[in-house]
This record gives sequence, structure tokens and C-alpha cells, in this order.
Amino acid sequence: MLMKFKLGLVLSGGGTRGFAHIGALQALEEAGVQADVISGTSVGSIVGALYADGYSPPEMLELFRRNRVIQLSRLTFFRKGMLSLPGLKKKINKYIRAKTFEELKRPLYVTVTNLHRGEVEYAHEGALAEKIVASATIPILFAPVTIKQEYYVDGAVIDNFPVKPIRELCEKIVGINIMPNSQVQEIRGIRDVAMRTFQLYVHAMNRDSSAACDLLIEPVDIAGFGYLGSKRGMEMYRIGYDAAKKQLETFKNW
Repeated sequence: MLMKFKLGLVLSGGGTRGFAHIGALQALEEAGVQADVISGTSVGSIVGALYADGYSPPEMLELFRRNRVIQLSRLTFFRKGMLSLPGLKKKINKYIRAKTFEELKRPLYVTVTNLHRGEVEYAHEGALAEKIVASATIPILFAPVTIKQEYYVDGAVIDNFPVKPIRELCEKIVGINIMPNSQVQEIRGIRDVAMRTFQLYVHAMNRDSSAACDLLIEPVDIAGFGYLGSKRGMEMYRIGYDAAKKQLETFKNW
């Protein structure tokens, strides 16, 4: 199969840990590493869309710092979820100049989960905003997004690290995984058990995708951060930046 792109970029899901994505992208930019095509899940699809639309890492960092998760959601009475994300769609329409995938400066694949069919879908054409919102819609916490009379939620339910849609299209893949596996010293209570179980599930799901990357950036120090808090955003940004710089030192021929 003829490769269409020299370099593909894959961005995992991970909530507000997405600050680390931006830090890693800053390091890649400084090293002259430019992606030709992007694939993302959840916050990875948001960062990917901004990047594909022409935003620089400093510009993305400023947007993330100004817009917290609580400002993007609102309480609903849907039985399918406690919150909805009208604010996110509003912000996407405000800041992303492209309204369709075709209008982006770089090709983008957004991972979503179709609840009706129980399948993952890699959207890469048509309307952009609704697919990004769907990709970031955490099940139960947020109400599903309706697209053509079917419910869609976070792509992380099935594929949190979407190398698959672009692996065969690219000569090389750079993957940034902001949900790396790590050891924990203490597990206290049902909340910790639930979070740890979720982390291990995602790690197992990511294993094949991680192995398929030519350059894998996993900021292990991000493991101590949650998924919905943005107060420590600059710390997460720096962790992503430092992890990428360290990995790039071993890859001099990009």
C-alpha cells in the first residue's frame, strides 16, 4: 500500500491531562517535527482539531487555561447522563475556524463510540464540531450526543489511543499517550478502586497501539493527576514538554 503521509500524530484521551499534549507538541515543534495527519480521542481530538486548524501550542495553551471543564458543561435532567456539553460545542464553533473536516489545514481523524451499534468510528469528513463533542462525551457523566438519530459517546470506550485509522497511511507515527500505566502506593476506598480499574483497562486497551508507534511519548509523571481538574494545568504542560524532549533525544533523524 502506498503511504499517503510521511508522519502521523496520535493523541490519546485523558481529560484535562490534555495540557500535557500541548506541552509535548511544543517540544515537537521546537525539534522541527511536523505532523501531516492527526488522529485523536476525547481531549486528543480537541487538541488535534485545534492543531489541524492552524493553532500553535502557545495559542492552544492559552485557550485551555481560559476555558475550564465546569464552564463547558451544564446540569441536565436526561436519564442518559447528569451533564451535557453545550459549552464545548459553542467554544469549538467560536475558536475553530474550519466547520468541516475538509476545511482543516491538516487531515484529522476523530474517534467516537456509536452506542447503538457498539462500534468505534473514526470520523474524518463532514461536520466537525458535533464529532469532537461526541468524542469528548464521557459516558454516564455526560449525556450522549445525538447524530442522525443515534447516540455517540467518548471514543475512549473502545479506542483511547487511535493509531489504527492512520497507521497504514503513514511512514512513521508519533504517539502521545497521557494515560500511561504506573504503580500506585496506596488504594483507599471505592473511588480509588474504580479509578485504578479504569486505568488498568485503558492501559491494556492501549498496548497494541503503543507498540505500533515509531516514537512513543508517555509522560509517566502525569499519573498523579486527575482527569477533570485544570488548576495544575501548567504543571501538566511542563510534564508533557519534558517527556517529549527526553524521547526526542533518542530520535535524531526525524
